[in-house]
Amino acid sequence: MPTTSDLRPTIGGRAVGVVGLLVALGICGVSVSQAAVASGFLGTAGKLTVSECRSGTGGGGGMRHCYGTFHLAESGHSKGRWSDPHARVSTQQAEPGDTLQVRKGSGGYVVAGMGPAWVCLAFAFLGLLIGSAALPVTASGVLPRRGSSQDLFAAVRGTRLDWIAKRLVLTSVAGIAVSAYLAWLF
Repeated sequence: MPTTSDLRPTIGGRAVGVVGLLVALGICGVSVSQAAVASGFLGTAGKLTVSECRSGTGGGGGMRHCYGTFHLAESGHSKGRWSDPHARVSTQQAEPGDTLQVRKGSGGYVVAGMGPAWVCLAFAFLGLLIGSAALPVTASGVLPRRGSSQDLFAAVRGTRLDWIAKRLVLTSVAGIAVSAYLAWLF
């Protein structure tokens, strides 16, 4: 097992860490934004009339997208009501002919409700988990070696960064579990 003195920072290690942090930041940002739209804090309310649904992959799993026409929610005036005949939303439950309560945000359409909001928050915690792994790699510039038992935290062991990164891991794992449970409840 390599000792701390054997660990050497590299430009590649720091680059991988920075890319990991950027990916984590992107996942967190998009997921929190989509959660705010799904829960009703952001976005425009409306209904989507489903015309067709397709799976994103050939198998039974993967993303399932439903397409249809989005209409703004009922309002006091019907003049100039806006609709989008090419709306798309990701959902597992809808079938052609169904009408879904959705919200339109900057990232597209999201099924409205607390269940979808909790799913989005679970993905935000996943982004935090990725960030907690990328943080020590970015700070130290040391990547774990293939075939070794060296962990991500070996180069920063005993430092404040080690403490922070491990707390982020615990927080993100707990957040994923709680969010997934609440999504299942709603």
